[in-house]
Amino acid sequence: MVNSSFSQGGVLDSSPVGTTRDAGAVVFGNSTLGTNQRIPYERISGSPFWKPDFQMASILDQNNQVVGKAFSKLNLYSNELYFITPKGELRVAAPGKVRKVVFYKGRDTTSAVVAVFETNPPFITEKKPNEDAYAQVLNTGEFQLLKHIEILLQTGDSLMGTYKRYYFLEQVNYYINDKSGKYNHFRKLNRNNILETLTIDDSIKTWIKQNDINFKKEEDVIRFLNYYNSRKKG
Repeated sequence: MVNSSFSQGGVLDSSPVGTTRDAGAVVFGNSTLGTNQRIPYERISGSPFWKPDFQMASILDQNNQVVGKAFSKLNLYSNELYFITPKGELRVAAPGKVRKVVFYKGRDTTSAVVAVFETNPPFITEKKPNEDAYAQVLNTGEFQLLKHIEILLQTGDSLMGTYKRYYFLEQVNYYINDKSGKYNHFRKLNRNNILETLTIDDSIKTWIKQNDINFKKEEDVIRFLNYYNSRKKG
């Protein structure tokens, strides 16, 4: 698997897996485990990761320069990037060091891009200024659709009430932002949410109808925004 490479003289500032926030999930004031104890992921149902397997990725620093190419995966509970070094070591990128991660379909960076994540968009970090956050950028152009997946730790009683059970819950938020920095936030995709953020004329309405756009589907919203951006560019 190790096809990793890093720029000359540069190794991404990082720590070994298991020594950072990724070591487990914190439960605050838990009467059984004690206050602020970590629970190993093995004890929690579900997954904290965007995808379970490592995928080839380009890792860009805060200067938007590619610092390395490595098999990587995102922990969306701890908001950390895992990657495998050229020596085969599993590491976690240090907070504030990654600007963008580009994931690829194949085993090298010449294959198709499957996802792009950017860190710390202001409309997310203003709520949690001391934490990194990864938002998926779903299209290019003046108006972009961003998807923020937040993984939350939930607790509940077992069927007999004899012990606590823990599970990860995925919470999704969408944002449309433009190049001026303005953004609109919504929890669900639908026609009103999307069109109210844009300037829509009769020709656009006709295109929507002709192309049978369903604004509840992510792929259709992306297709529409690509069309809308192409008109703006023209």
